[in-house]
Amino acid sequence: MSRRRGSRSRGAQATNNSNNSKNLRAYGNRLNTLSEKEKAEINAGVQHILSEIGFEQLPKFLECFVDNKTIIKKNNRFCFGLELIDECLKSFNNNILLHQQNRENYLDLSKGNVYFGTGGAAPLILDYERKVYRPSLGKDLLNAARVVDRLDNLSFFSRPLVLTDIADPHLMDIYTAVISLSATNKHVMTSVANHKTVKPLAEVCYLIAGGEDAFRRSPFLSLNINFIIPPLRLDAEACEVMRESVKYGIPVMANVFGQRGASSPVSIVGSVCQTVAEALSGLLICWLLDPDSKVICGPRAMVTDLRTGGMAGGSGEQAQTTSLLSQMMHYYKIPNSSIAGASDSNIPDYQAGYEKALSIATSAQSGANLITQASGMLSGLMGVSLESFVLDNELCGSILSSMRSIDVPVLTNDLESIKQVIERDKHFLGESDTLKRMSTDFDYPKSAKRLSPELWMKEKDNTMLNEARKNLENILSSNFQSHLSPEILKKIETDFEINLDEIYGQK
Repeated sequence: MSRRRGSRSRGAQATNNSNNSKNLRAYGNRLNTLSEKEKAEINAGVQHILSEIGFEQLPKFLECFVDNKTIIKKNNRFCFGLELIDECLKSFNNNILLHQQNRENYLDLSKGNVYFGTGGAAPLILDYERKVYRPSLGKDLLNAARVVDRLDNLSFFSRPLVLTDIADPHLMDIYTAVISLSATNKHVMTSVANHKTVKPLAEVCYLIAGGEDAFRRSPFLSLNINFIIPPLRLDAEACEVMRESVKYGIPVMANVFGQRGASSPVSIVGSVCQTVAEALSGLLICWLLDPDSKVICGPRAMVTDLRTGGMAGGSGEQAQTTSLLSQMMHYYKIPNSSIAGASDSNIPDYQAGYEKALSIATSAQSGANLITQASGMLSGLMGVSLESFVLDNELCGSILSSMRSIDVPVLTNDLESIKQVIERDKHFLGESDTLKRMSTDFDYPKSAKRLSPELWMKEKDNTMLNEARKNLENILSSNFQSHLSPEILKKIETDFEINLDEIYGQK
């Protein structure tokens, strides 16, 4: 092992990891545009789709559940029985914790908490200095994970790009997981193309965790599984991936991607109804396999620009659609994820800023537990930018600050403070509570500027983007220490026949 992969102790990881930030948790579900009556009406539509319209193509491992109550065959389609749906929604495991490698921090999805992270699987990365996109490489994934590991307001790392330099899908999936786990301590989300990759991936996780039981208790990796081909067709191979994930104790992100006006109805209500039904089918499948399986539903209806057929991820319509989906997941009390921050801009500019702010804030306020693609993504999820990771981290910090809980009972103390300040003919800047709360109640940006016009004219080259680039360079120029020990890395390379030096040595 070369020096670029030196180990650090578990204690050092916990100390240095910025995921201990005071701002990481916020409670959503404050934005409720749907009335309880409207939610009930959408639920009735969802139930009708699941129990009467049904799905095309049933995976073979589900055939044993075909009877007159569980999975019912109707007109060559497969429907879920109403009794099954009711039982699953009442008894499924919604007390889900997603851990980090050090096991000291975790994402608690059981109480409506909101967490931001990455995602996207873009095939391109932006070289901002040259203003060109190029194919994304293994070294880019390493750098992305290193950067996210140091950003305070991002709680998980879902692979934001694909390794175009590794042709074999199985090897690419193994490399992706190992690179991510080596470069960040935060919870890792990835995906696999073939169900046969799940077992070796689980073995990697067991090795890192110190055994199968240890990983099952504190899973630090989960799998994004797009198991539906909209409309209402189960993807046989992806469902096999789901089955293997449940078998080996890997949390499942049951994701659904329909496009309004293309693969789901053009109306927002129809699209939401279909997407929720498709997402719930993933929960039902996993619950049938194991009632204690860890499942996070990802209903992700995307908006189509009907003029071009392309995605309009930064639109107001997208923000509204995502909001309604999150509200329905809260209606069912289901841990869920959403996509937000999918800007259509090709560079981190004003367009990217307002599109990301709109969708991320709306999704967070609506109560999505895990907001993927909240950082780094551009060009309708086709491109990723390292500079955007830094910029979007500050955006997410501002949104988290806007969602802090308030302590109304403290008002009694404030009233006394007001009285004392007035009696002394002073101001609040010198009060002990002001100094105390200065570091706890306020978020101070590192890249954004708060300068007077006079100071700005003296330092006008120090734009937010330039500051972000400085912060990015500071992270990437620092000594890289793997979160995996040299011994574990060596065993992974030997057992799974991969060569990480090829990745780490890329220029």
